[in-house]
Amino acid sequence: MLPINSKRREIKVRESILRGVYENNLKIIGKQSAESPWRIPLFLKKMFLFLSVGLLTILGQGSYLNLTLFPETQMTASIMPQKNHPMPDENSISSSDYKEFFSGYSVPLSRMFGLGVKTIMIDAGHGGDDPGTIGKMGTKEKEITLDIAKKLKERLKKHGGYNIIMTREDDITIPLNKRVESAQASKADIFISIHLNYLPSKPINIIETYYFGPSSDVKTLKLAQQENAGSQYGLSDFKDMIEKMGKTLKLQESKELASLIQKNLFINSRKKNGNIHNFGIKRAPFVVLLGVDVPAVLAEVSCLSNRQEEIELNTKSHRENIARYIEAGILDYLNKGEANYETKRNTE
Repeated sequence: MLPINSKRREIKVRESILRGVYENNLKIIGKQSAESPWRIPLFLKKMFLFLSVGLLTILGQGSYLNLTLFPETQMTASIMPQKNHPMPDENSISSSDYKEFFSGYSVPLSRMFGLGVKTIMIDAGHGGDDPGTIGKMGTKEKEITLDIAKKLKERLKKHGGYNIIMTREDDITIPLNKRVESAQASKADIFISIHLNYLPSKPINIIETYYFGPSSDVKTLKLAQQENAGSQYGLSDFKDMIEKMGKTLKLQESKELASLIQKNLFINSRKKNGNIHNFGIKRAPFVVLLGVDVPAVLAEVSCLSNRQEEIELNTKSHRENIARYIEAGILDYLNKGEANYETKRNTE
């Protein structure tokens, strides 16, 4: 019988609560209820008040209920990014997404993407306070490289379709980092730096062309140390530049450009001077080549330590011919093997 009595008491409590709610609502709207035989005990009124306050408290907090009472709030919360779990950006790109482009391809990336050359930058080595190497007759490297660079610029302009610019057109001092900045600001597509060699222990005439890379050759490292002097780069700058060397396109194109310039310089020079030596293309840590983001080479077009070559370098025709040979290499590179540019030696 106990369960039945308990259920009856529960029903009476519910009836009392509902009656109390009804009476209160009548008071709120200004109506007094008629006399009713229902008399709500005081303890039930207190219980009703306690339950009402508790229910309102719970609903006010919201977070204590697992109810769909506020669907807008739940939807907003579901799309808000979490503090420790940011939403992925569909537009973000990782370098690993393109790693397939940098390995396993026999076709150079420039041809794969149809990349062309619009701007050619010519860098006359040294200048101003930096004379470069000096021959026994007093010939200064900075003067010879500037003249060859100017002649090369004029020759390339005749072909049309290219913007030809120089890092310097006068005898002024330009640090290596400023040359790099100039190439970047001009949006150069290829960069050719012109220099003269000097071998005091071997008075031979040589031709060699460099692109950036490590080297274990002592002579090459000493040459790089000389050429990099006064670069104005700091250690942090150098670290940033080193990180750029993962660019396969630059490596491929620089090597090809160096090869074609070296080939044309040597083959054509040897037609007159059979004693000239081909030292080929080499990798060397020249910072001016590293800083430029595009295909870049440094050509040692002649050798001032050879007395006969120093005499030749002081003639206008010889400097013109060197410009022709570099031009031939550049044009072969631009033609990408479709046609070889034939150069004729100036005998004036």
